[in-house]
Amino acid sequence: MEPIDKIIKVLEDFGMSGVKAAEAMGITHATFRQKKNENSIRHTFNEKNYQDLVLFIKNKASEL
Repeated sequence: MEPIDKIIKVLEDFGMSGVKAAEAMGITHATFRQKKNENSIRHTFNEKNYQDLVLFIKNKASEL
């Protein structure tokens, strides 16, 4: 499964906004939108973006 597919699934499963996802991945919202654009070849999500998102969610969950 490609990183973009994994990221989109996490966003849908947790109902996360693009703003919060960008914050979790340490990128700007504009960069998030570019990477999410299916027609973009130069800018795509990578495994690090996915790992940053998962780590953010785990850290927030451990605070509960």
